[in-house]
Amino acid sequence: MAVPKEVRVPIEMLGSSEGVVAKEVVTQDGVVILPLGVDISLFEASLDVLVDKMRQSGIWYVSLTPPQQLSEDDIETIIGKVYSDEDSLISKQKARDVVKRVDSVFNNIRAEGSIRPEMVSAMTNLGSSLTEDLLRNPSVTFSLGKVQEVDEYTFVHSFNVAVLTGYLANKLHPGDEKFLQKMVIGGLMHDLGKAKIPLEILNKPAPLTKDEFDQMKRHPNIGVEIAIKAGVSDKDVIAVIGGHHEKWSGGGYPNGRRGNEIPDAARIAAIADVFDALTAKRVYKKPMSSRNAMTIILNDAGAHFDTRVARAMLLSLGLYPPGSIVSLSDGRVGIVISGGGKDLVRPVIMLTDLKKKDGGAPNFIDLKNETSLCIHGYLGHADKRELGL
Repeated sequence: MAVPKEVRVPIEMLGSSEGVVAKEVVTQDGVVILPLGVDISLFEASLDVLVDKMRQSGIWYVSLTPPQQLSEDDIETIIGKVYSDEDSLISKQKARDVVKRVDSVFNNIRAEGSIRPEMVSAMTNLGSSLTEDLLRNPSVTFSLGKVQEVDEYTFVHSFNVAVLTGYLANKLHPGDEKFLQKMVIGGLMHDLGKAKIPLEILNKPAPLTKDEFDQMKRHPNIGVEIAIKAGVSDKDVIAVIGGHHEKWSGGGYPNGRRGNEIPDAARIAAIADVFDALTAKRVYKKPMSSRNAMTIILNDAGAHFDTRVARAMLLSLGLYPPGSIVSLSDGRVGIVISGGGKDLVRPVIMLTDLKKKDGGAPNFIDLKNETSLCIHGYLGHADKRELGL
């Protein structure tokens, strides 16, 4: 794939332009305003401030590389290489077991109004098994499941939230295996209360009415009640179930708590819950890319979300989260495998030779160690994997 030519864009036109920063923009004092290799759309919320800084420094143009396009066949080739490495993922069989267990628990609640203690025990065991996988540090975002049917959403979502919540808990509380395990179990149970919400509300292909939303807002308290009656007593698990819709600045539900009034466990689960909801296919919307979901979460940090948790997610996933398909400055194409830590624009990438029918043997490159290379363009994202339910 040929490297696209650079275009000099007047700073007044950046807001309506697309592309990747081709040359680092630096002030006379050496302060980086726009780093090399970053998509200009990521600065949408702060672009006016950045343009003012450029004017003050006498910078009137920014060099951008126009966005590239990949064919659907090329994207499938790249994605196929990632999902062929089952050793780096939470196994599909385990994911299916978890989803089916959550399904059976919901069905029991709908039929009997509650769950039996042995069902809680089974979910706890699955949570412990997932915890072991997370401590092995697999490719978490590639382990997430795709929703195929409308009525699968709540069950697949519960698995995904458990994985993401556990992953973030491990980043924020390294070495605390007990807390990680409780967060995974809380993630599996976080939507228990939805089992008592009518299906026509849960699966409605249109915005909810005020009355319907009022019913939906009852599910955290209902879930806490169900869990406690079944013998769940751990405060962190209960906090995840009851508090994952609270907002850092207040205005969430069910209790309208704010800031440090919200338990840490609930703050972590809130980001996992929203991230998976944004990247999921629903009957009323297409799935959003992980990159765009990450941008929304960052924009809401300090309002909806605890900034500390949002920062941990950003440092874990980077500005190009795993699953982002990118082109490099030398024309090669690959898929982001893991974030770059504190260097948000220099992740680990798996390169694939698109000229070979099978995609060729994968070649991994860590951009932190390859300073002559940078990401030149964002080309798309890998969807969540099918679990074969």
